[in-house]
Amino acid sequence: MKLYYAPGTCALAVHTTLIWSELPYEIEQVELGSPEWRKINPMGAVPAIIDGDSGVLTQAHALICYIARKVPEKNLVGEKSPQTLQAVEQWLAFVNGDLHPAYMPIFTPNRFTSRETEEGLNDVKNTALIRLRNIFGILDNHLDGRNFMVGKDRTGADAFVYIMTRWLPYTNFTLDELPHLNRHFERFRDDSAVVRAEEEQGIRN
Repeated sequence: MKLYYAPGTCALAVHTTLIWSELPYEIEQVELGSPEWRKINPMGAVPAIIDGDSGVLTQAHALICYIARKVPEKNLVGEKSPQTLQAVEQWLAFVNGDLHPAYMPIFTPNRFTSRETEEGLNDVKNTALIRLRNIFGILDNHLDGRNFMVGKDRTGADAFVYIMTRWLPYTNFTLDELPHLNRHFERFRDDSAVVRAEEEQGIRN
């Protein structure tokens, strides 16, 4: 299995899940949006996986589920009850569909306005920060009294939340304002698989 990544992106969540799975893998760094990379993934984004003759598999939350289902004994998308599986997939969808896109107006505000003045771009960023703060508030409330996103053990949802929390320096608020999320972040920052994935991507501080 080969994982295509760019350092520090949401591919880190898939990379971490691969390490938890103990499946053999290799990684290859790509340049986001480059013509060479678009030949493999027309969207120009990461992560992507090629697994044998599978073709190109994409979307972080789907890749986490794909890896987990190859090693069901690891419970990487939760225990096998319908309720637990639904809960993990719900949080994966929340992070992929709500939290991750909420960062995009901060990273690339010019895509969200025709007013490409400093004032116009700052308006986009400030509006995005309000939404992002609300979303992180939901996560912080959910983690009150919990060590993990779902159940009593780590799942791919934890890996995905970790990398999104890792991006907080791009905002104007801090983990001090989100104590339950901060505790979760510290737990996974020290996870051996996270440490290894960050070292392999050259982003371990």
